[in-house]
Amino acid sequence: PAEAAEPVAVPAGAPPRPVLPPATAGIPIGHGFVTPPPRPVEPPQAEVGEAPKDYGRAGRNLPAAIGVGVVMGGSVLASLVFYPPSFVLIALVGVSLAMWELANALSRSGAHVSRTPVIAASACMLVAAYLGGREALWVAFTAGAGAVLLFTLLERRTGNAVRDVCLSLFALTYVGLSASLIVYLLTLDSGNLLVICFLALVVGSDIGGYIAGVLFGKHPIAPSISPKKSWEGYAGSALMSTAVGVGMAHWAFDAPIWTGAVLGVLVPAFATLGDFSESMIKRDLDLKDMGSLLPGHGGIMDRLDSILPTAPVVLILFSVLPGFVDQGPL
Repeated sequence: PAEAAEPVAVPAGAPPRPVLPPATAGIPIGHGFVTPPPRPVEPPQAEVGEAPKDYGRAGRNLPAAIGVGVVMGGSVLASLVFYPPSFVLIALVGVSLAMWELANALSRSGAHVSRTPVIAASACMLVAAYLGGREALWVAFTAGAGAVLLFTLLERRTGNAVRDVCLSLFALTYVGLSASLIVYLLTLDSGNLLVICFLALVVGSDIGGYIAGVLFGKHPIAPSISPKKSWEGYAGSALMSTAVGVGMAHWAFDAPIWTGAVLGVLVPAFATLGDFSESMIKRDLDLKDMGSLLPGHGGIMDRLDSILPTAPVVLILFSVLPGFVDQGPL
């Protein structure tokens, strides 16, 4: 920086020298121009296309959501129909991405979810359920829980280790164990049809609830958790899921029609609870979506929120309902 100029003596009676503004202080007098004052800073204008998009009552980019849904649903259906073992690979990819999203979301609370052991343990649980059945699944789950504890011990964290372990075990159970139960269904007689029936019931519940909620939704079920979930939407979920359940029971399993109705009534209840559970987590973490991987949907976890908690319930129902019990899930 330039050295400060020495003060100049002013003769007695002479007018004081004008004080230049800061913008011109460094310009010697006599140059014939004065640096203009800086222009006021205007607020940045949003570029074209940056304005928040209003999707109306749909609440999402509907064309993108439909396109992504068709691609995902078609891929899963094709794998189950033409080569069921390939569904395990799809589940491995989906669970790994979902676990990563959930770990990132939970980290906003200041916790540290052990991503490496949790994702590795979940993958081992899926493979164990497919190759070894229930016993192998529980062994893999127990070993995975132990791996989370050991990993936390070796890291020697200075934070709240109890909180970190609990959230890691929560992620392992919520995502890994629930998804493994779906893969376990695949190992049973007509397992691919059982998985198709289960996924069709949940998807039917989501679609029916979305359509009825957008068109007729006026009375929220739990506005403090999810203001967009309405009783009218839940009625649409039950109607669509019941139609799917009755059709699958009759055409795919030759089961009594009432068994499909039971599935159609109970599945939306637990699928809606799964939606509320994730909404409560996202609200607590100040998140709109768990991720942004799927245009029009959010993240992988935003598509699995109603599937994962419903898996153990459907497994039990398939074990006791006539026409399904013959498949022997338990």
